[in-house]
Amino acid sequence: MIFLGMDTSTSCGTVALVSRQGLLAEYSLNIARTHSERLLPTVKQILSDTAVRLDQIDGIAVTVGPGSFTGLRIGLSTAKALALATGKSLVGVPTLDVLAENVPYCTTALCPALDARRGELFVAFYRWKEDGILERYTEYLSIRPDTLLEKMREPVLLFGNGALLYRDRFLGKGIPVSCAPAELHYPRASVLCRLAMVQWEREGGTDPHDLRALYVRPSDAEINRSL
Repeated sequence: MIFLGMDTSTSCGTVALVSRQGLLAEYSLNIARTHSERLLPTVKQILSDTAVRLDQIDGIAVTVGPGSFTGLRIGLSTAKALALATGKSLVGVPTLDVLAENVPYCTTALCPALDARRGELFVAFYRWKEDGILERYTEYLSIRPDTLLEKMREPVLLFGNGALLYRDRFLGKGIPVSCAPAELHYPRASVLCRLAMVQWEREGGTDPHDLRALYVRPSDAEINRSL
């Protein structure tokens, strides 16, 4: 089994090929060029470098959000197009679930936090259970940093580009919050592929026409239209 995974929910785009035996390749790039310019060339490069053809892939995985509205649309449209063109299974995984898996078996609560713009964060809270399963125990939230601080009643490990953005606001406030190392602040496509494989074996894929983005809150364009 081989899955091609892609995440464009943050400024750091990431693409990976993962087989049942493990990682074949993973490329992550955090630069100013837009995902529309670099996503398909990266997919082509990773297939070329691994000598894997699209017809050898069993599934395509993509993060569905929350995250950058524009980035999500680019990732979803690309993944859907590839799935429709190849007939391969399509699996969508929430971005915060993928990011939370960056920190395995942590003993404290986990709070991945993505920049939601407009002074807000996309967050959810997770904890590792004794059976080695990561459990999300809140809804996916769009929340202001100060309100998030009020919800932290136990030791919490904070990470994600939102944690980097508001680091000074969270640390040193008498609340047991710590910040993860720098390399853990962005989703990884290899983790996405692993989660997608598990989901695919349990539930199968999703029709490309039915897969929807998890925006959590309305986009600015939707808000402006309602005014």
